[in-house]
Amino acid sequence: MPKPSIWTAGDFEIRTSTIEGAGRGLFTKVPIKEADTIGYYTGEIISEREFYDPERPFSAYILWVCRTHIIDGVGPKANYTRYINHSDEPNAFLIVSSRWKTARFEALQDIAPGEEIFFDYGEDYWE
Repeated sequence: MPKPSIWTAGDFEIRTSTIEGAGRGLFTKVPIKEADTIGYYTGEIISEREFYDPERPFSAYILWVCRTHIIDGVGPKANYTRYINHSDEPNAFLIVSSRWKTARFEALQDIAPGEEIFFDYGEDYWE
């Protein structure tokens, strides 16, 4: 069995999402195989205290890894993975490691060039 690939920004394009009203989405330019890493979620790292600071501006791109490592996927430290939109029928999922303080997207199935990448944001996102 071949080792899963790890893709980077050049393997994707950001364009209008197939979901009406969602803004932009992430589309692959290469064939992605099941279990391949689509990319790591990056951004400004903040603490729980910073997250709850009433002066902090709202961000819809928060990813909670652990109390001391919350990723805000906005700004110059963010990358292409912030454009992965929600779907109840995702083709990717998120693996979060509080030990390594990382979050990465992995393909649930083969994804053909031109397809949009989706993952299930989970119930907490919509509260």
